[in-house]
Amino acid sequence: MNSLLIHGCYDLKTLETLKEFDIKKFAFDLRPRSLNLVTFRDFSKILSKLTTEQLFVTFENDKKETVHSYLSLLRNEPFTFTLIFRDSQPTEFYKEINHPFYWMFNPDGDWQSILSLPNARGVLLPLKYQSLYQKLPELWDLIDEDGLDVYLHADSFEQTLFLNLGREIKVSIDLTNEVESGYRVVDQEKLKKMKIWRRFDENTARQ
Repeated sequence: MNSLLIHGCYDLKTLETLKEFDIKKFAFDLRPRSLNLVTFRDFSKILSKLTTEQLFVTFENDKKETVHSYLSLLRNEPFTFTLIFRDSQPTEFYKEINHPFYWMFNPDGDWQSILSLPNARGVLLPLKYQSLYQKLPELWDLIDEDGLDVYLHADSFEQTLFLNLGREIKVSIDLTNEVESGYRVVDQEKLKKMKIWRRFDENTARQ
């Protein structure tokens, strides 16, 4: 499903389940406080099972040195990694990272300056802020002018139930405890039963 980006996969079983649904875009969580943090050891195992997928790595309020350190560790992998930042650091931070990135919209951030940077490739628009960014025509003008990629971002599968899905809609979703049977134990059957898979197939088939 080329229109779905899944965040937070941290084990091989979950990766295989997602691949069954033809997921080709994955965002791996490198945020130390995240419940979906993937250890570098497990990350290496997961990468060994991937081929041509589009891959992202996610950071939040990290130092520039930390981000560059991870990029250095990943440079020998046969993939091009795009960064995702879930924070609202000063624009200069993203500029000095000097690497292609997506930014998760945050009303506290200087979105105009951040998304205008040469390395900005796209924006994730959290559904919880929908009433805010829908009233920002200058944001949509910037997106159009710079050709930025746009994903509607859901904090959970449940949050997607009322989305009007279609061929042109791109959605990113966090894996959360709604698909777990215990702490950091993904219940693969729960994951397979999420309605988003069927809804995306049905809605895009009608287009």
